[in-house]
Amino acid sequence: MDRRQEQREILMIQIEENKCNLADGLDHAIIGVTAGTNMKVVYSSALILHQYITEGMEAEEALDNFYFNIIGGNQNGYNDPVFLLDF
Repeated sequence: MDRRQEQREILMIQIEENKCNLADGLDHAIIGVTAGTNMKVVYSSALILHQYITEGMEAEEALDNFYFNIIGGNQNGYNDPVFLLDF
């Protein structure tokens, strides 16, 4: 196992141990976690949009889907994920 895979496994263990909420089907876009007592998963918006576009969405449709379904649909509580606007 290379260093990057090892770090990824450690990150996923931290996420599980801290009972962080995850966005369905977007594990590939996890870029880290927040520091502090209320750990949250941090996703790359650019990686999410890239996935949508590769799956056949137009850029505007991908952006609309991201804001409506991902940002709008992930506000459930204390350990909600964070989406870095890195696009």
